[in-house]
Amino acid sequence: MSLYVFYYNESGARVFTKSSVNDEAKELLKRKGYKKHFFEVEATSAKEAIAKMKSNDDDYLKELKDYSDSLLFVGLVGGA
Repeated sequence: MSLYVFYYNESGARVFTKSSVNDEAKELLKRKGYKKHFFEVEATSAKEAIAKMKSNDDDYLKELKDYSDSLLFVGLVGGA
């Protein structure tokens, strides 16, 4: 398995093995407006890494929705 990292900008995202991103590559990505995403994942392929990132994002959004729903409930009960 390899460790994969993600870089993104306003037009999209790119996935690389962490070992392939040297200082020169980081500078090139930075000049093109890419920022490194905090998420890193071990996977057997880039396709699997993307699937794991999507799953992580979906889980995060579900947790955020549940939290927001809880706050809304507390706000409605507290307001009544």
